[in-house]
Amino acid sequence: MFPLAMARLVEPPLRLARVISQERDAYVVVRHTETDAETLARARLAGALRHSARAPSDLPAVGDYVAIEVAAGDSDAIVRSVLPRRNLFARRAAGEASTLQPIAANLDALFVTVACNRDFNLRRIERYLFGARQCDVQATIVLTKIDLADDVESYVNAAASVAAGSPVLAVSALEGVGLDAFNAYRGADRTLAFVGSSGAGKSTLLNALLGENLLETGASREGDDRGRHTTTRRQLLRLPDGTAIVDTPGMREFGLSGGEAASDAFDDIATLAAGCRFRDCRHENEPGCAVLGELDAERLSSWRKLSREAVFEASKNDHALRQAERRRWKSMTKSARAFDKRRHES
Repeated sequence: MFPLAMARLVEPPLRLARVISQERDAYVVVRHTETDAETLARARLAGALRHSARAPSDLPAVGDYVAIEVAAGDSDAIVRSVLPRRNLFARRAAGEASTLQPIAANLDALFVTVACNRDFNLRRIERYLFGARQCDVQATIVLTKIDLADDVESYVNAAASVAAGSPVLAVSALEGVGLDAFNAYRGADRTLAFVGSSGAGKSTLLNALLGENLLETGASREGDDRGRHTTTRRQLLRLPDGTAIVDTPGMREFGLSGGEAASDAFDDIATLAAGCRFRDCRHENEPGCAVLGELDAERLSSWRKLSREAVFEASKNDHALRQAERRRWKSMTKSARAFDKRRHES
């Protein structure tokens, strides 16, 4: 739960903690102790940390390790800093083109849950995998509700066709089928996260792994097999063996974070592109293109769309960060001038 490398970054009187849930500006953290006993505490952000944040992604996310101060007589701990992250899985916030919405930090594995029903969507799987590679997170596709599918193999083959090397698991949480496949990912020092659309069976799967019904589940609509949101906030839970699991609300839309284009999420295109006549071939209508005609048209279209979106979002994020930095320095300069003026007047 608490890597030794993180503990070494925090010096007394500050203490090491990990964020396990967030509700608006309040956090719940589990504190590091020498006996490894879990001590929960509410925490709030230090004013300096909030002021220095250039974007929401600079603030603590579920899974983050943080340095906290516990003052005598204060019911809440104070988060003084966010420790260096291994990675941060995030998406573009809906309606805010340049704002990243953190989902979970310091992940060892991300499981993209997809139900074997009418809501199965290859383009959505590609988007999740693309976003995971952008965030330097290892992803695995988990096909759920296989007990309701007539031809499970067809779903597995379809998912494998866009997996780009990511493993594909097929499970039935209700019948306990395929759950042993998660053993290879588990461990007291491991953090796993589960994402997917509402109705994908994510909460049912997590309850099966947890061994008890801690998470609310809901039925899918008969018309399209889509579900309603049963998980309303991100939270970190613990399996009996110590594995940390991050549960997330269902996401119908997943906007890319705006990082570098994750070409390895389309390794089949990269392999074919090695035979193109031109090194900068866009695989549209260039002569000697080795990709056109060799790849499924919908997958090629998806690659174009995600690549363009990644570049576009990166340009907007860069602009937003520059603007935020200008505003921060402008505020600091204004405060310094006001301080000098008061000093001279006195």
